[in-house]
Amino acid sequence: MFRNLVLFISLITFTLAGCSQSVQNVPVPPPQDQTAYQPVVQPKPLPVNAYNNPMGVNQGSPSVGVNPYGEHVPLPDEPAYVQAYQAQHSPRIMIEVIQPQTTSPYTPAIAASQQDYDAIQISMIDYLGANGQVDIQDPTMAQKVLDRESFLRLQNGDQTVLPLLKQSLQTDVVVVVQAAPTAQATIGTALRLLVSIISTTDGRVLGADYVDMPLPMSKTNINLYTSYLADKVMQKLAAVWNGGVAAYNPIIVRIYNAASVDDVLTIKQYIQKVPGVLGVINRGITGSSTSAYGELAVQYGGAPDDFYSALKQELGGSTGLKATDLQNNTVDIQITGPMNLQTK
Repeated sequence: MFRNLVLFISLITFTLAGCSQSVQNVPVPPPQDQTAYQPVVQPKPLPVNAYNNPMGVNQGSPSVGVNPYGEHVPLPDEPAYVQAYQAQHSPRIMIEVIQPQTTSPYTPAIAASQQDYDAIQISMIDYLGANGQVDIQDPTMAQKVLDRESFLRLQNGDQTVLPLLKQSLQTDVVVVVQAAPTAQATIGTALRLLVSIISTTDGRVLGADYVDMPLPMSKTNINLYTSYLADKVMQKLAAVWNGGVAAYNPIIVRIYNAASVDDVLTIKQYIQKVPGVLGVINRGITGSSTSAYGELAVQYGGAPDDFYSALKQELGGSTGLKATDLQNNTVDIQITGPMNLQTK
């Protein structure tokens, strides 16, 4: 018993000695200190600006330029996009949402109807239309001007059909959104949205991006994730339309009312002498015994409007040939009579 008493006294002494040690106070930063709490950026699907406000909503305005109730809120890159659009003579834009047909056993099934995918298209049109400042072509026109086979190819993601839209509707840019379920997103089953911006003139991809949209396909989710994609499209189109030589080349010259293929070749040689032109190649010449049509690709050291002005100035001393229109990077010229082409 005496032994137990000694152990008990020793334990009390040790405990009191430990309590006598001072404990250093660690200051806790207040919530208002923005440098104390660094957010950890997660990979897609969430857009960068949505990390601090899930679903892009806070007490005031939405954080990504999206309103979950459907009202249009300007996106960050909208002003530069609209300005570049107007500077490029209002290119014709169409938006197509495509559901790639797949039989892969790894593609998860989701309970989505055609109207759900149509909602994605409507939301993209609303954002890229910039509250009426940008004209967006009716996507249903594609079905009206394309034959059944071509339209089905378009719906299956065959982008070689897009030049037909250029011929039929004078569409300059097609924004193609492929929407397909995926099981590979970090959030589990999601809808992967792949966007490509394609020039119908030469088939160039002007930009691309993607995002994984969580399910369900609610109005809030669709508004948030399409606003992210639409803003990326605005960034890339503004950069192209405001860019340098690489952004515009090649400039397409369409030749109308030619009497023969020889007339088109004569015009090709003439355009090669316009100041600033670095090269000219044939993109296609069709003709009969009485008429011909030609399309030339022109590499020029400047913007399309500069080439258009240089061409008109060069034609000042000539007769029989007239530059009539400029749309985006496409110039139309017409033969108005017997040609007498003079260079300055």
